[in-house]
Amino acid sequence: MNTLLDIIKFTIPALIVFGVCYLMLKMFFEKEQAKSDNEWRLEVKKKAFPLKLQAYERLVLYLERIGPDNLVMRVHKPGMSARMLHQELLKVIRDEYEHNMTQQLYVSVKGWNLFKQSKEETIKIYNLAFGKVADDAAGVEMAEKVFEILSKLSKKPTEIASEFLKKEIQAEM
Repeated sequence: MNTLLDIIKFTIPALIVFGVCYLMLKMFFEKEQAKSDNEWRLEVKKKAFPLKLQAYERLVLYLERIGPDNLVMRVHKPGMSARMLHQELLKVIRDEYEHNMTQQLYVSVKGWNLFKQSKEETIKIYNLAFGKVADDAAGVEMAEKVFEILSKLSKKPTEIASEFLKKEIQAEM
């Protein structure tokens, strides 16, 4: 019986010391893992931020380029028919959009959806203006209709999206 009591006297304190050491080591390793994870996240964020910033820059530039006041002036050529102008405007918008589609990887879902909506609303402006001119109208007439429609809007769709994207990236800086 004394032997059993001696074994218990040594075993219980040893188990207590083992339990305390185990808990301390577990807490230490968990803290180290969390610290390592945070360092890794910061490193990834540090490397990804320039790409994200570049994506926002490209999307804002795209919105500026497809804005009716910019695109119509850039695309219209003397002697161009309304139909040719309309087709060229839509072609430029779609070509540049395809070129910038991958930027959605770096933009929030809300930002990307607003960006796409802005593109679609701008196309609607061009379609509406084209629908208001005769089939044989000159490109100048369609351009005038575009500017007429724009004058009735409080803000261009491209401005709304551009402002949102600018605010979004500034919030991350």
